[in-house]
Amino acid sequence: MRIGELATRVGVSTHVLRAWESRYALLTPTRSQGGYRLYGADDERRVREVLSLRDQGVSAMEAARQVLAAERAGTAAATGIAAEPGPDDAQSPEDAESRLRLDPPLLVAQLLDAITALDEDRAHAVLDTAFLDRSVESAVVDVLVPFFVRVGEMWELGRIGIAQEHFASSLVRRRLGALSMTWGLGTGPIAVLACPPGEFHDIILMSFGVLLGRAGWRVRYLGEDTPIPSLVSACRLTKPDAVVLASRRPSGFRAHARQLKALHEQHPLWIAGRGTTPRVLTEIGCHHLGPDIVADVALLTEAARARRRAAESAARESAARESATRQGAALEAAASEGAGLEAEDARPSGARSDSEPLA
Repeated sequence: MRIGELATRVGVSTHVLRAWESRYALLTPTRSQGGYRLYGADDERRVREVLSLRDQGVSAMEAARQVLAAERAGTAAATGIAAEPGPDDAQSPEDAESRLRLDPPLLVAQLLDAITALDEDRAHAVLDTAFLDRSVESAVVDVLVPFFVRVGEMWELGRIGIAQEHFASSLVRRRLGALSMTWGLGTGPIAVLACPPGEFHDIILMSFGVLLGRAGWRVRYLGEDTPIPSLVSACRLTKPDAVVLASRRPSGFRAHARQLKALHEQHPLWIAGRGTTPRVLTEIGCHHLGPDIVADVALLTEAARARRRAAESAARESAARESATRQGAALEAAASEGAGLEAEDARPSGARSDSEPLA
């Protein structure tokens, strides 16, 4: 049976079944002539046994370990021969899980195999493993970004076609999109993220946005192929603490150097990507983000904090100056009033002012 039918029979989602297959080797499907994975009665039995143990409070990992151990022991008892560890038994489910968790290159390689075959089920199973067993930051930085970089390299070398490249983009974009739902929440600093006109590759920028959002930033994501006047209008509306523009080509920046330089005078502009050359930085005079997006998040966050501290300090100094000016004016008025009263008191009691009428 296909995985959809198995999911219906046992009452578990296909995503969970894929994760259990990838993480614990709980399922052992065969391949049909058409390349589809087919599951049998033993797979269904193992899933039901895991579900029964989970109902008793046992974790999925421990339940899978117990079910597989019992299966191996049952096979040995039936034959009367002590089971010896074979190639598949060399590592326990915990060891296999730990290896997947600690070995991002393995996950990247599995993803590349899946997209090469346009196997969405397998690709989602690997992504489920990456995100279930790692922090979001680690899954993005250690798995998704290297994977997408490798996809680009393989496409440039002709090892995969446009179909696979688009398939990978869609896969990663959907996963990142699910992580962007909180971009508008909170009260943190605001970042506007975009690619200049003609730049259509924004997956790394989107990944950066996910990390910014998790660091407390409010992200306004404009995405690929953004006209510079639209970017300027968005900045005028949102008054961002940072504007991040990413491009793989220097021309993506240089063609708009004058407008970007003017934008940087109003809002802190950071540029990123392979198009960020020394000449570009000199022409625009803005800030630069490197290839380490985790370090870039920390850099942007500290810069925003420093900018806000400077603004708060300037506001305090301005308020202090205004207060001192008001106090000085009040003292001056009081002194003037006091001088007038003293002059009035110093006049002889019988004397009259020149302005007083004669009796």
